[in-house]
Amino acid sequence: MTISFTLYRFIIIAAAVLAALTPLFVVLYQSFLTAPFLASTARLSLAAYRFVFADEDFAVAFGTTLLLSASMTLIAVPLGVMLAFLMVRTNVPARQWLEPAMLVPIFIPALVLAFGYVAALGPAGMLTTWFETWTGRPAWNLYSFSFLIAIAGLTHVPHAYLYTAAALRALGTELEEAARAAGAGAWKVAFGVSLPMVLPAILSAGVLVFFFGFELFGLPLVLGDSQGLLVLSTYLFKLSGNLGVQANQFMAVAAVIVIAITLPLAFMQRALLREAQRHVPTRIRSARAAPLKLGRWRWPVLVIIALWLAATVLVPLAGITLRSVTGSWEKGSALLRALTFDHYRELLDHGDALRSIANTLAIGLLGGAAALACYAALALAVHR
Repeated sequence: MTISFTLYRFIIIAAAVLAALTPLFVVLYQSFLTAPFLASTARLSLAAYRFVFADEDFAVAFGTTLLLSASMTLIAVPLGVMLAFLMVRTNVPARQWLEPAMLVPIFIPALVLAFGYVAALGPAGMLTTWFETWTGRPAWNLYSFSFLIAIAGLTHVPHAYLYTAAALRALGTELEEAARAAGAGAWKVAFGVSLPMVLPAILSAGVLVFFFGFELFGLPLVLGDSQGLLVLSTYLFKLSGNLGVQANQFMAVAAVIVIAITLPLAFMQRALLREAQRHVPTRIRSARAAPLKLGRWRWPVLVIIALWLAATVLVPLAGITLRSVTGSWEKGSALLRALTFDHYRELLDHGDALRSIANTLAIGLLGGAAALACYAALALAVHR
């Protein structure tokens, strides 16, 4: 059986629109009700909006989210852009090994990273206790807003890196080579030629990272909950518990506000991506241009990249790994004497934990395969 491509395109796009808009309309409808929309007592009202806008916790969470999103964008985008230029256009050592390591934070759940930072840098963390033992001075406060901003910004650097690196790889090298022939150094080429030409991609990355700030949940929950730090995601999470009743309508109002902010960002990012594809000249298929030489900056740049990798990947993963193979951990504890695999043996005897692992793998494999099939069908309908 065959169908026309016009019919196929109509079916796929209609199904995608239905799947995307149905939950949005349900949430919007729920926000105007006085009770869960399946309840017989539900009536149309603006009471939920009046409650949320008058709630001091919502105002605090909204302001904190805006500040967190803006701050992590100011950290992630400049670092990601510079890393992309260094990796794609210069002779920084070990580029083929560094790039896969730089993408690791994308594949690690935020909750895992958060618990890793607690295990390494928390009040009873291993690095914290070692620092206090060696120096005799109190260490840092991991459960602070400044630490949350720094960790959120550093862990979102790969997103800005991917957008900028893709644009730089598609960019023709002719203007860069002309600038180099005129005597421009690596940094002059970067800030005067390469990066201005991929500015739409950089702005798109900035919009994406700012958008991620609104959906951060794991990091604020683990690092900010003990200090009463609220962002919109944790505000939604705690709303029913704080009220002591089912709060579907209030949660729907907060969700509608988040959607009203992030939906324009999604369209803005799409427009910037289109502009990036139109603005950047395509690379001419020719001999690959020689990378820009960093000279005496070559090894210092490698050290800076290694420090970022250590702070973003090594510290949390090492912290959570060591904590998983140690028993009680206190100040002055010897690491070798605290080593144990009892936690892993207990895990194997815990049925719920094993079922959760199996369920996670099934969701990842089956959900990933379904998503791949759906987006492949949608891409075929939209682009072909």
